[in-house]
Amino acid sequence: MPDTTVRLGNFDPERLAEDFPGFIPVAEERNGATCYRLRLPSFPQGREFEAAELVLPRGFPDQFAARIRLSSDAVLRLPHVEKDGFLCIDGDPGPSSGASADDRIYWLLDAFEKKFLRPWLLGELDDDFAKEALDYWRIYVDQHAHPEDAINSVWIAEPPCEARVVDCALFTPAGIIAVHAEHRVLGRIRHSLGATAKQELRAVVADIPIDNALTPQTWPQSMDDLRFILNGRLPEPDCKKMLEPRRRNGRTHHRVVLLRNPAFGFAYLLPGGPTIQAGGKKKQRARLPSKSPRPLNVSRIDASWIVGRDQHPVGLRQSVRVLVLGAGALGSPVVDQLAKAGIGHIDLVDPQNMVAENVGRHLLGAESIQSSKAISIAQRIETGQPHTSITPSVQPAEVWLREQGLGGVDAVLDLTGEPDVRWAVEKARKEIPCALLIGWLEPYVAAAHACVLPAGVEWMRDGDDPMVHLEAVEWPSDVMQQQPGCSSRFQSYTAAAAAHAVALVAEQALALIDGEIQEARIVSWIRGKRFLSAHRDDLILREWAHPAAEYDGLVLERPFK
Repeated sequence: MPDTTVRLGNFDPERLAEDFPGFIPVAEERNGATCYRLRLPSFPQGREFEAAELVLPRGFPDQFAARIRLSSDAVLRLPHVEKDGFLCIDGDPGPSSGASADDRIYWLLDAFEKKFLRPWLLGELDDDFAKEALDYWRIYVDQHAHPEDAINSVWIAEPPCEARVVDCALFTPAGIIAVHAEHRVLGRIRHSLGATAKQELRAVVADIPIDNALTPQTWPQSMDDLRFILNGRLPEPDCKKMLEPRRRNGRTHHRVVLLRNPAFGFAYLLPGGPTIQAGGKKKQRARLPSKSPRPLNVSRIDASWIVGRDQHPVGLRQSVRVLVLGAGALGSPVVDQLAKAGIGHIDLVDPQNMVAENVGRHLLGAESIQSSKAISIAQRIETGQPHTSITPSVQPAEVWLREQGLGGVDAVLDLTGEPDVRWAVEKARKEIPCALLIGWLEPYVAAAHACVLPAGVEWMRDGDDPMVHLEAVEWPSDVMQQQPGCSSRFQSYTAAAAAHAVALVAEQALALIDGEIQEARIVSWIRGKRFLSAHRDDLILREWAHPAAEYDGLVLERPFK
């Protein structure tokens, strides 16, 4: 007989078979990989699967790791099995470990027996389905997907609530059903999807809260299962709306049953929906038998989930209104950070257009040159963060404050660096007290400051603007650079250096908005002597900033007096 033993590096299948009776040292080449069958024990009833094999991918052991693959009948029946049958367990530490091929395979087979096979036979892994519930659901959805499906997923734009039936939107050709009770939010999601949301159709969603994750053993499998859930959780009129949809102009609407809690989401598209015109061809909403619902993937995009993954509650932030004055190299990324932190409403005021020389240190790029900064930033951020509504204005800040005032504003961020704006803000705060943050950068971003003032604390005393006195460096008069043109002066710094300032200002702004700051203070990020000397030899830190001299950067906090 021909020798069918394959030797890979220092891996010896014959020797391995002596130590592992379940290992069969006869190799089979399949899809570029070398596969060895594994003997399986006698299974208790209901725990059997057809086969298991050791798979050594092409390039093993110098590249890639060895893996265990189970037969296709194990998928969605056994825990920790991926859609292609590969077992998701630790075993082979990979080529970077420096271990020999023999040792790596020994460890993998040992893990297969001790961490998976034996516990599975004893019933010790039965609860593991719930630990990876969404992984199994994605496999299930993929198994039922069709290339011509016109609906493929559900986006949830608000946190879980009581059981309800809500009118939502289906965006095509994206094939996404967005769940939110307010049409303005659905409109922002449509804007986020851009060209993939050319058409908006009506969809009705039964939004049902659940306590525990669903698993392959507890998924609803039929229309009868879903009907039982709906009848038990919804009032009769809502059940009828979902189970006996009325026809409008000869067409039914799309209906989805959504089962979810804060951590899990499972959705079913009910049969009987209308066809959709897409790409010149009509695509049926459901290609399964008429009585079988279609599983759909679910993505949470509500602020309470995507902002810090529940690191902090963002419900209050969604109701906050923040006024940001200045959309420059500091203001633009700070606004971006506020949106990503879950702030619900931002008024952004800046009269200037984007210019080419600021592309290297601004949130906007070359595509926005000669466009309004405020408008372009609002469009960009609302596209990526539909939970935030940004109202841009091209008025000068002084005009906006005089015409709008601070009624309804929870906090003001002045990031302009302009004394006239600071004066206008102070005047408006005397009429309507409001929390204020003034943020600014010193040249080269040798220092950055966030002065945080609760409502009622004034920035100016007797008309004196304290900004220059609060800075960390004694700046020579020629530090500001001149461009050709009247009053065209600018500070020199890079986006990388400014990133420290953005983080400082954004964090202090959120602390102010969240009500964590009760006393007026100024927080400063200060670069040390080495940083200063790399730019100019004549730069001197003021006495209060001397502790930063020996460091690359240091944050100092002082009371604002």
